[in-house]
Amino acid sequence: MGESSDLNEDGRQWVWISFAPEFRLILATFVGPRTFESALQLILMTAAVVSGVPCFFSDGFSCYLSALIEVYHTLKTFPRTGKQGRPKDPVKEPHPNLVYGQLIKKKRQGRLQELVYRVCCGAGRLAELGLSISTSLIERLNLTLRHALAPLVRKSQCFCKDRTQMKRRVTFFQAFYNFARPHMSLRLPLSEQETFALGLIHPKWQHRTPGMAAGLTNHVWTFRELLTAKFEPFHNQSNSG
Repeated sequence: MGESSDLNEDGRQWVWISFAPEFRLILATFVGPRTFESALQLILMTAAVVSGVPCFFSDGFSCYLSALIEVYHTLKTFPRTGKQGRPKDPVKEPHPNLVYGQLIKKKRQGRLQELVYRVCCGAGRLAELGLSISTSLIERLNLTLRHALAPLVRKSQCFCKDRTQMKRRVTFFQAFYNFARPHMSLRLPLSEQETFALGLIHPKWQHRTPGMAAGLTNHVWTFRELLTAKFEPFHNQSNSG
């Protein structure tokens, strides 16, 4: 794929994002090369802030499945056979509740030819939940990210070759997007009594941020709040069985 390694600081960065579509909430972000180690880091960061085993949908990148099994798994052990030699090592198997689906876009000469839906694990639970494989919302978020951060614009003089600086920009955008930027799809209609109690201007909607929709805050943050807030560090939870 032409991606840079962890030891290179040549400007080629990949922005990894995990996203909760029901709340439009960015769960975790990571900046690094397109490798298994980066995928694993993103899944570990996601597991630290989400309880249980959520459903995952992505593009056709092959390392996602291995990273998911590394975090969400059960250990299958093998009984001793009584024969000579070292017993067989335990094997990591996908967690029974793990659902992972891929949406693969097949293109020819830059034009989309076909969409392939692939369920890698958890087909039974996926059918029970009645969900469909979709990455449209995360792709729309990627467009918003490109508009918000100058180094991600396709033709720009605002390069960001230092990976640490790029991480800081993406992390700040995550906080701004979650807590200070109301999302139109999350707004709620005001009751008639609330509408006339607000003076001459009668708004029809209560604007909400993804953080408000997820129950993490009860108001839209100001820029001062965003710059002065202190977030407690979190530790990656273990899901091995």
